[in-house]
Amino acid sequence: MDSYRWIQGVSWTSIGRFGGMRDDLVPTGNGYLTASATATRVTLETDGGTEDIGHYQLPDDFCVKTHASWVANRYTFSARDGAPHSVVTRSLLFPGFHHRVRTGTFEYYWRIRNYGATDLLLPLEDGVKHVSATDGYDRRRDGELARPWVLFFFSGSSMPFDYPLLFVFDKRPERIEVWTHEFLKIHFRSKSATVVQLHPFGAERLEKERTARWRKRLPATVMNKLNFWASAALCYPVACEERFQIDEKRGVVRIRNTFRYETSRSAWNVKPMHLAPLPPILANARHEGYPLKVKGRLLERICPTFLGWYEAVKGKEIEYEMPLSRFRDHTLAPVRVVNAPETDEVSTRLADYLQRGKYMTFGGDEHYDPECSLDALHDLRIMAWSVWSVSPERHERVFRMLARGLKDFGQGDYLEFETPVTGTRWVRHRTIFDDRGVIDYDAEWYNGMNLAGLWAYAYYASDGRGLRFARKHWPLIRKIFAYYQGYTDWALGTAWTCARGEGCWLDGVNYAYEGQLAFAALARALGREKDAAWGDYLAAKTEAFVWNAWQSGEYFQRFFPQKDAEPLVVAGYYEGRPSRYSDGAGWSCGILSYLVREVFLLLEDLGKRKALGDAMRRFGQNFPEWRRDPCSYREGKGHPGKDYRRTVHHYMLDPRLMVCSLVLRENLSSLMDVGVTLTAPVLECYLVAQAPKLLVPRRARFLGSVWDTRAKTLTVRLAGEGRVKLGLAHSAKPTSVAPKVLKTETSPGRRFFTVKLRGETEITFQF
Repeated sequence: MDSYRWIQGVSWTSIGRFGGMRDDLVPTGNGYLTASATATRVTLETDGGTEDIGHYQLPDDFCVKTHASWVANRYTFSARDGAPHSVVTRSLLFPGFHHRVRTGTFEYYWRIRNYGATDLLLPLEDGVKHVSATDGYDRRRDGELARPWVLFFFSGSSMPFDYPLLFVFDKRPERIEVWTHEFLKIHFRSKSATVVQLHPFGAERLEKERTARWRKRLPATVMNKLNFWASAALCYPVACEERFQIDEKRGVVRIRNTFRYETSRSAWNVKPMHLAPLPPILANARHEGYPLKVKGRLLERICPTFLGWYEAVKGKEIEYEMPLSRFRDHTLAPVRVVNAPETDEVSTRLADYLQRGKYMTFGGDEHYDPECSLDALHDLRIMAWSVWSVSPERHERVFRMLARGLKDFGQGDYLEFETPVTGTRWVRHRTIFDDRGVIDYDAEWYNGMNLAGLWAYAYYASDGRGLRFARKHWPLIRKIFAYYQGYTDWALGTAWTCARGEGCWLDGVNYAYEGQLAFAALARALGREKDAAWGDYLAAKTEAFVWNAWQSGEYFQRFFPQKDAEPLVVAGYYEGRPSRYSDGAGWSCGILSYLVREVFLLLEDLGKRKALGDAMRRFGQNFPEWRRDPCSYREGKGHPGKDYRRTVHHYMLDPRLMVCSLVLRENLSSLMDVGVTLTAPVLECYLVAQAPKLLVPRRARFLGSVWDTRAKTLTVRLAGEGRVKLGLAHSAKPTSVAPKVLKTETSPGRRFFTVKLRGETEITFQF
């Protein structure tokens, strides 16, 4: 497994959720696996508001030094006179927080009346004893603790549910003092002691009726869980180094996470246990059929977190492999349809729309300007492929229209930033929401669109102009991609929507996914293999995220149910609170994004046709005039855009029409019955849906494909030398292929055919 070179991954480049766009604009609070926290305060966000989990008490006029990494914040506190007080580490790698006190006392309190803990379990020599929380613990009165923990819970409090709190110690406490349910002091015999405050049930919200029964008897399963965490808390993970390998022959990326720990020696002689956790998004995806292979024995479903299951192997390192993106080497081909009278109108409208140059593009912010490079790249992303569906004599004019905004493309179009701590330099276009100043959100959306547009220009402009353009501007293109290197999160496996963490939304992640694949393909075309490896690595991680978003709804419905919502897809991810799911029947269908072809094919791969069909029916009931008069629903709450027609096309209308044609296979005549102008991206999807779905190799030069409806032949022209692989996705098996097929491979929803290119080569599939 170690015969391939290990490459330093995002742990060297990313600040994850613990930074921002500038060193002096880093939020004071962050979300972790089971709670949110500042340096001192711990909270839990719920639909009903913010629940107070407590505060770490510090002396007056304390001083603090902060250190952040991509997985943790460390706070070193001192008193007014400079005397050491404590070090608090809040890590994303563990369902709790680590405190190393230097004063002999751990102080904690709950601010809100009646929200403090009401119950306390003490593991004494003669068994577990329940006392009222205010009774606390006194060694002289109660005897020694037989185990290195105490459990507080909230069955009699005003909390709407119970969220038990386990305190684990390395040194023996002399006394635990609780005052009026709200002030907690743990006194140790020595000045130096460690307290790990954790949530043993993870992010699960327990019914208070259940925990109230613990007053009489603590179930053995709960006792085992508390002892498990007591052992793990002695090795608290505080840092993570991530390396990766690309194994192109086997089609996988291997990832190795090596952890560093704050370790403690237990006064109870408890054997410490190192846990090497798996990112929760991957843990969930694995349970839903994602082909992730973990080296060693994985401890499964230890506890739920806001993002997925907490799972780990024992040890200081976890190694796993995941497939390279299924779209790494191929893209869905456009098609020109001939000998099909029913598509003549589609082709005519498409040609007219492309030549007219007055596009209904919506890039995401408040304005559209085809003379601006931001919007030109978006036009190329969604329409460059359509050029191959119109007559060849029109190609040059259409490409000039699409690329008109690139004439002055360069560093001056972009603002440059640097991630705190890691110093990764990245850029984003200067016009994005420029009426709002410098914003720190949506870079994953726009940078993905930029990269996909650059690749589309290089791939579909057959004279090589797009590739020459990319070569000239490669240093800038690398900085566009660097946003993902700078803000990829350990737990999510993808980059945040907001540079300061807080939110990650599926619509932008879809564009990031498309852009990372585009960057890798461009890098390979330019011979930049290390850059290509980075693109492959991050695209694989992001594909796992998208997979999980569509497959893990039941997990979130189980632990974090939402009223009146079906868990079709988990579309919103947050730092300090549970992810949110959607039924896809609202005004916006950002869950699909706009013409991310990889997502449409992935949804077919995941067997989502019926679920999407059901969502479309619910949407039709909510918006019955969505086809005949879509602009009557122009008020999409929270969606920008001065021209409402663009937002209607982008968020509400076009992606649904694309899915209806490409995934749901709706009849063409009903698809054409729409009360507004149909855009080129929609019309191209209509054409592609009339033919077998062809996957063409990214490394060959694309010279067009034609579906002859009468002859039932699909002919594609490619240029290159040597063996290439073409695919058919969710399509019938051809009766013959010419020239000679060297190898045939099948997988669910796919057939691949290896042929040999000799310069410009025509390949014909007969059906």
